[in-house]
Amino acid sequence: MRIEIDQSNKIEKTSRLTAIAYSNGVDKSIIITSKEKKLLQKHFRAIGKNKLFVILTFSTLIYLLIKDIINKNMEIYIDREYPGYDSFIKQRLVEISNHKLDRSQIHITQIGKKSRVHKKAHRSMTTRYSDKQVGAKDIIGFIKH
Repeated sequence: MRIEIDQSNKIEKTSRLTAIAYSNGVDKSIIITSKEKKLLQKHFRAIGKNKLFVILTFSTLIYLLIKDIINKNMEIYIDREYPGYDSFIKQRLVEISNHKLDRSQIHITQIGKKSRVHKKAHRSMTTRYSDKQVGAKDIIGFIKH
């Protein structure tokens, strides 16, 4: 099973809501508000991990989005949002999934603006409607202090 994942509005844009979506014939999205991102950013600063705020949040949001459908037969294609962090994102997803995912299942590549998943992420961001909304506490629960 192939799923594609895309983000609309980068996490570091803390004045705007971020949406992350997947598509594999079924579409699903998750959003985090600007208020919650600011709370998260404050938390990361307080624990001395402010440089990891974006990447750890991005990885955790992806996991929260797909956790209910993870299986060994899936191939995950994530739109490259943070060049240079591909390996870190893959490893983080393996760790927080308790090794239900393998690095070989995760591919970080260009998805494209015309893809179904891009449209889903963008629509969730503009309408503020998603299948799930998460807060700072949801992310913090996955961060090691």
